[in-house]
Amino acid sequence: MIKDFYSLLRNTTFIFLLLFSSIAFSQRIVGYTTSWSGDPNQIDYDKLTHINYAFALPTSSGSIQAIENAWKLSSIVSQAHSKGVKVLIAIGGWELGDGGGNDSRFNILASTASGRTNFVNSVLSIIQQYGLDGADIDWEFPEPVNGAPDANYTALMSELATALHSRGLLLTAAVNGSAWAGDGISAEVFGFVDWLNIMAYDGGEGADHSPYSYAVSALNYYKGRGLPADKAVVGVPFYARPSWKTYSTLLAEGANPYSDTFNGDYYNGITTIKSKTSLVKQQGGGIMIWTIDQDVQGENSLLKAIADEMNLGNPDPTGVVTLYQHCPYDGYAIGLSEGSYTLAQLQAMGMSDNAISSIKVQSGYKATLYDGDNFTGDSLVKTSDDDCIDDDGFNDRLTSVIVSANTTGGSTVIEAENYSNMSGVQVEPCNEGGENVGYIDAGDWMAYAGINFPVSGNYLIEYRVASESGGGVLSADLNAGATVLGQLNVPSTGGWQNWTTISHTVYVTAGTHAFGIYASAGGWNLNWIKITSTSNVSARSMSSDLQETNPEEKLDTIEMFPNPATNELNINGIGRDEKVFITDFAGNQIKLNIINNTNNRLKLDVSSLPAGIYFIKAEGTSSTLKFIKN
Repeated sequence: MIKDFYSLLRNTTFIFLLLFSSIAFSQRIVGYTTSWSGDPNQIDYDKLTHINYAFALPTSSGSIQAIENAWKLSSIVSQAHSKGVKVLIAIGGWELGDGGGNDSRFNILASTASGRTNFVNSVLSIIQQYGLDGADIDWEFPEPVNGAPDANYTALMSELATALHSRGLLLTAAVNGSAWAGDGISAEVFGFVDWLNIMAYDGGEGADHSPYSYAVSALNYYKGRGLPADKAVVGVPFYARPSWKTYSTLLAEGANPYSDTFNGDYYNGITTIKSKTSLVKQQGGGIMIWTIDQDVQGENSLLKAIADEMNLGNPDPTGVVTLYQHCPYDGYAIGLSEGSYTLAQLQAMGMSDNAISSIKVQSGYKATLYDGDNFTGDSLVKTSDDDCIDDDGFNDRLTSVIVSANTTGGSTVIEAENYSNMSGVQVEPCNEGGENVGYIDAGDWMAYAGINFPVSGNYLIEYRVASESGGGVLSADLNAGATVLGQLNVPSTGGWQNWTTISHTVYVTAGTHAFGIYASAGGWNLNWIKITSTSNVSARSMSSDLQETNPEEKLDTIEMFPNPATNELNINGIGRDEKVFITDFAGNQIKLNIINNTNNRLKLDVSSLPAGIYFIKAEGTSSTLKFIKN
């Protein structure tokens, strides 16, 4: 029963992580869609983080009128949530009053405590009814009162914030992009909202319709008044002025998708849209669109241009290898940790087949690219950054990829789920790609048959582990416990998919063995095991290391101990005058204090180093060694 409880808890956590992964980045792409146009089945949900359904209309008493085309809202919510996209109800809008631009209903309902309470309760009711994620308040022109911001607007937004945020719901507001229209909004409101949707269109010099300069001035105005940058979401139009034609209509009539003018109309083409997106990536919190229903599909889509510029596939990729859609390091990007990635796995992360043109590889790693699925066909190995793999004849050919450590000693990587036998564990999806073993309780075990240890000597064994809280204890052995290799404490990593690497160095006699993992204490996950010989990077035995050697002699190999190290690291085989290069995982050189340097033995103080993986190479040698700092 206890295990079933944890299974439920961990499944819930994973589902949350899976949904959140679609939107877990600093920039938002907020698309308005209207009740009166557009098809919910044609929305490109993969390129949005939030959808605002426009509009719900309030009454002067604070109630909300029935939603128009409620079936459409329900369809959008269902499809959006399946993609991890949040949906808000936009309340108000330009047509709220007679003739447009009349906020009289908001003015009246917000003027009394009972009206505000009624409105807040009505908002909560409609959110609950349709399973929404929050509300967007489109009170477009709160006017100053006696030269001061509208206190009723402030009071309404404060009460909404308290009610929505206490329930984990979002509160946003649409505001005019011009300074003259923002004076009725108190800076206090900036603290109530999750962000502002700044309507930086229908204004600006020259074309009088959303030039790049208007986006800059609107952004600067609100930030200058104290709006945090990450709450400044800048609006862009998918329509033209003065005709009000949609972007899709303009293209159908022959307009250039990269231009901003056509037959007397002014609009935002792909070039301007990308420029504005780049602006908010550097200085704001996202892009808002009025409306996504006015776009086209395909290469000329404005939403696609925004998503590409935002790198929506993984805009802030993490991992040791990053794949980019375009040269040089442009378009969408996905980050990969160590592991094997089939086409289906890459597509789930946002990559299209045959669509990668450049790559970044962290020091100490390599990426093997394949033009066929499941690691077949022609291949290309990259151990460093390449801003355009067209030079290798591999542009737009990648279909599957293997990411692994690039070590001189050679490594064997065992995926945790590839056990030959086990007891008590389960397999689940892994956010680093592929699957991991989870639900590990005390006494559970996994066995891996036929693991080859080519030489007798020391092996560095690394384990990729995660534990939401408490950690556990991992024990390793050979041949069903005949040889005990030792045990390691698994630390708490704060989440079942928050991975870290632990390791130890053990002595193994050459041969093919059954490798085993046993949970002396449970409560952790395992993604992979990596076994690396540390003996075959040095041809010399320990006995020869103890012999006196010429301090000036240039040796072909070096070795070090202990590994992992805590305070001191000894390196044998270093001539006194040789330069030693020490780098961290990112390739940055590290300076360490030398405790002693005699007779080809160098002793370094590593106590000040942060825990992690480091690399050592001596001038004049061919070996690069890796050590772990505890």
